[in-house]
Amino acid sequence: ASLYDLMITFGIGHTDADNSIWYVVDAINDHPDFAMHFPTDHDEQQAVAAGFERISAAGFNCCVGAVDGILIWIHRPSENDCMNSKVSSGKFFCGRKHKFGLNCQAVCDARGRFMDISIVFPGSTSDCLAFEGMSLFRKLEGGLLAPGLCLFGDNAYLNTTYMATPYTGAASGGRDDYNFYHSQVRIRIECAFGMLTHRWSILRKALPMGISLQRSVALVVALAKLHNYCINETVPSMTAADNLQLSLDGGVPLERSNAAPMRLPRQLMDGGDHFEDMDRLTRRQRERDAARNHNGLLPREQLCIQIQDGHLSRPPPDGRNH
Repeated sequence: ASLYDLMITFGIGHTDADNSIWYVVDAINDHPDFAMHFPTDHDEQQAVAAGFERISAAGFNCCVGAVDGILIWIHRPSENDCMNSKVSSGKFFCGRKHKFGLNCQAVCDARGRFMDISIVFPGSTSDCLAFEGMSLFRKLEGGLLAPGLCLFGDNAYLNTTYMATPYTGAASGGRDDYNFYHSQVRIRIECAFGMLTHRWSILRKALPMGISLQRSVALVVALAKLHNYCINETVPSMTAADNLQLSLDGGVPLERSNAAPMRLPRQLMDGGDHFEDMDRLTRRQRERDAARNHNGLLPREQLCIQIQDGHLSRPPPDGRNH
């Protein structure tokens, strides 16, 4: 609710209402029972991969997390926030979404629970660069994953030893078939964002003015932790009436998707789907180096072979099996 609704409902002043919110946010973020962590134990990683295997029509058993980014919509940052973050306010403006915001990177499991979340870059940042700013990225580079496991991401990320992405420009054939079955697994992170923003509708509007960037990050992390708790405890989400009021208040809608089984906040997703802050030569060289070090058989290529060996193909539009 808004601070003013809380003030009227409980008969308290603005300061008390504001303080109570941040007291709860800090309590959630400090409590060990709400902690998020990407598993470092290989057996735990295999358990996560088994969860994805159960939802994969192709039997992909190597996915240890689905990754993507979402724009956290904010008002134009204050001069003080820009000074503290050491970037201009223009860096926070996402040209693809025409909104000021923060690039939020998250990794989820097959149930849509967040295992890692990072909000350290402004809204104009590409998903690739924002992902590489995560502490998880450095651990992946250091060999965190059990042999044969990888993350699933879209084409905003680099195809490497620990990240399987779709093939670009594949309109038919084995690569297109792989892309279809890959998207079945990767869509879980988009569904996680759908659940998060459906339950916590404040994320479908610009966060209230006067909230510092530091507090904005703390708020989103706390909501992500509560999101995990609600999934574990099967807590129901907001009502249709709440969604209607949000739309009337200027919030972005949850839109239907052909691929996802739920509505998604499309106007806040894919803002970082570009490589403007990473030149083409660097990207291509890194992908070539990764392929060369593994004889050209990165996880994506191995999965594509699995699709071909299993004689699997993308289902036709009417849903009939080949």
